[in-house]
Amino acid sequence: MYELIGLSVVLIAWAVVSGRAARYSITVPIALMLAGHLLAGGSAPLITIDASSTVLQHPLQATLALILFADGTGIALGRLRGTGHLPLRLLLIAFPLTVLLGYLAGSLLFPAASGWVIALVAAAVAASDVSLAEAAVHDERIPHDVRLAVKVESGFNDGLAAPLVLFFLGGALAAGHEEGTAPLLSHTVRELAIALVVGVAAGAGAGRLLRWARKRAWSAVAAERLAYVAVGVLAFEAAHALHGNGIVAGFVAGLAVRAADRDLPAAHVQTVHDVVMLLSAGVWFVFGSMVWQSMAALNWQVAVYALLSLTVVRMLPVALSLAGSHRSRREVLLLGWLGPCGLPSVIFALLAVEELRGPAAALTAVLITATVLLSVLAHGLSAAPIAQRWELGPVRPAGPRGRAARR
Repeated sequence: MYELIGLSVVLIAWAVVSGRAARYSITVPIALMLAGHLLAGGSAPLITIDASSTVLQHPLQATLALILFADGTGIALGRLRGTGHLPLRLLLIAFPLTVLLGYLAGSLLFPAASGWVIALVAAAVAASDVSLAEAAVHDERIPHDVRLAVKVESGFNDGLAAPLVLFFLGGALAAGHEEGTAPLLSHTVRELAIALVVGVAAGAGAGRLLRWARKRAWSAVAAERLAYVAVGVLAFEAAHALHGNGIVAGFVAGLAVRAADRDLPAAHVQTVHDVVMLLSAGVWFVFGSMVWQSMAALNWQVAVYALLSLTVVRMLPVALSLAGSHRSRREVLLLGWLGPCGLPSVIFALLAVEELRGPAAALTAVLITATVLLSVLAHGLSAAPIAQRWELGPVRPAGPRGRAARR
């Protein structure tokens, strides 16, 4: 009860100052995280939140499922083709290389840790959250195709990270299990297979039905907005009921909805995004409450891992994926930097900490917390200055229409 009261007061207060705060690059995650720390963190919290409570696990999973569902419905295939090969390079080359490089960095810095746990963390922090750099992504001074590629990448790579995180979590749990690794890993694979089937069935079926009704003017926009929220919830809960993974089912359902209805109007899924925004605010508030406890284990290895995750581990794979693409150095650096580690990583951490125990849980929590905390501050505060300085860069030669373009 008190948690919701506190969150409600914070959201109202944020609405009052949000416009002025934006001038100073203070984003929603920064504000909610700080509020969660002040009200529910520290040694004498005003509100008590148990981030590892089993009560929170189902809502957290549902939140991530709806986030992924919204991501899946947000990018049309035609729009993806319009960006050329840029997002495909980021997703098919840079993303797996980022996970691999993150694993290698973690193994070197924490040689005594389980390889499964290090792989879990590497996959979790490889998921990007473009909302942390919103000021740059929506600024028209930055090239349109670069901004669109970042949005597409962020919409898809958290969906790609989810099954990897769950698979590595299954391996971490199985490592100390008497029955061995194979049975639990096969169970994880079975959950993912069920999620795939449920997601396709729910998303494609509902998408075609709603498209059919809209074409015949049978449906109302307000009702469709609620219906698309229901599709995401249906995929998540149905997968759970069938002992599948509801998080992956949500992402697959979003993709299936968009595939079945390529002309889906953005206004019809606005309620989905509004619900996701509200749930996300709650997650950032909870994350702020756990920062103090998680960061108690901070040491130089953790700090180095967090710094590497946002720089070399992210930027080197992006640079390699763009080799031969004739992109300017500024664009390559920008694409490498615009890979914030945010909300999906937080939820992965909260879910993993509930399942893991002892040193594995502590290491997972501190590594992801440190990386997300650094990313929230670094990407949130740098987004607007990057956009402002972009137009000061060198000018490209004039195009066929005689207009010069900034690099």
